[in-house]
Amino acid sequence: MIHDPDTTIEIKDTDIIFDCPHCAKSLAIDYRGAGLTIKCSDCGGDVQVPIPDGMELEDLDRPLEDQELQIIQLRRSLLKAQDRIADLENAVEDLMERRDALERDRSEQTLRMGSVLEKTGVIETSLKEISKALEAVSALCHTEAPAAAAQSASV
Repeated sequence: MIHDPDTTIEIKDTDIIFDCPHCAKSLAIDYRGAGLTIKCSDCGGDVQVPIPDGMELEDLDRPLEDQELQIIQLRRSLLKAQDRIADLENAVEDLMERRDALERDRSEQTLRMGSVLEKTGVIETSLKEISKALEAVSALCHTEAPAAAAQSASV
């Protein structure tokens, strides 16, 4: 088998493109070859031509124009599906970035809440100490007030 690197093969929209399972060479065949077993042009191994998704062998009995139109429509549908996949992958990436940002915010809020709780504890402790001091002052005032009243009455 002679290979000419200068030879270019034109791939049509209606061709089926697939890889040889033996040597991984990329192969192309007209859609009418769907389901046939052929020899690989590189390794000579037997290769079954895949039947494209959405195509049935009975489709080959339809007129050539109908088959070409169906293949073109399938390829357009495939391109739309690939675009949708890309859009969904971008949406997933955006959602993951948003999730990461929300997680960072949650961590910061947790730290702030810890600080607020700590300061609240200090305030509660201070209020208890102030309350005890006020009770002591009040008790002192109650014990000294009758003594001062008795002293004023004796004068």
